[in-house]
Amino acid sequence: MTTPNLYIYAALECEAKPLIKHFELAKLTTRHPFSIYKNDTTVMTVSGVGKVAMAAAVAYTQAIIPSCSSPVLVNIGIAGHADYELGDLFLAAKIIDNESGKRFYPQLIGNKWPETGNIQTASTLCTEYSNHAMHDMEASAFYEVAVKFSSSELIHAVKVISDNSSSSIDSINPKQVSMWISQHLTQIDQLCERWRSLRKLITTTELKELQPIINQWHFSVSGQIKLKMLLLRWQTLSPQLWLEVNTTVLYKSKDVLRKLEQDINDLDVYL
Repeated sequence: MTTPNLYIYAALECEAKPLIKHFELAKLTTRHPFSIYKNDTTVMTVSGVGKVAMAAAVAYTQAIIPSCSSPVLVNIGIAGHADYELGDLFLAAKIIDNESGKRFYPQLIGNKWPETGNIQTASTLCTEYSNHAMHDMEASAFYEVAVKFSSSELIHAVKVISDNSSSSIDSINPKQVSMWISQHLTQIDQLCERWRSLRKLITTTELKELQPIINQWHFSVSGQIKLKMLLLRWQTLSPQLWLEVNTTVLYKSKDVLRKLEQDINDLDVYL
């Protein structure tokens, strides 16, 4: 039996509608607290607006629908920004929860990704734009729950700009939102396929050095995430173990990360 490996979460039906059609998803006929659509490989859940709704939707969907190990989880929806152009697409590089102050860092392995930006998630609509970040109401809650079910390299937020300092949030209408999402379906599909391919690599690659390095140096949670990403890149590019190649005496975890990244950059190829 095929199990899904891609889970998409949107807050609004108008965000989800083009994706449901594109991925050829059918709505589950059994009663659920959220609208859930699926086929053999992909699941789409419409959470409703806000952090509480999104957190509940992710937890509920991942609990009731069996998935493969380390599935791809993606939040797709709209966001505002002071001066980004309406309809433009961005990936989240950092997600900040305005109320708790928590920060999350989706890991983009490799290069040639779409343009990235930071997201600030708040419990209320933002009417005062910052030119330092996009604004939404779900991304931080999505990410905080999603990391309980998969790896940070496979958890991402994709945002389409719906409002800015020249076009207020009051101007948004559902048809316009669906049109903006539709314009990026090809790119969204390519991103999802890239993450699916990365998932295969991650789930079949044993990072032999991960635990020994964590045991030898003290890493924060974010440090462990970066270490895992760097070791995956190193192991993909080099036949040798990094601990066997590295001759530098290192005292702190940040020194390990800095040296490992430098050694990867010194290799002949770059991922």
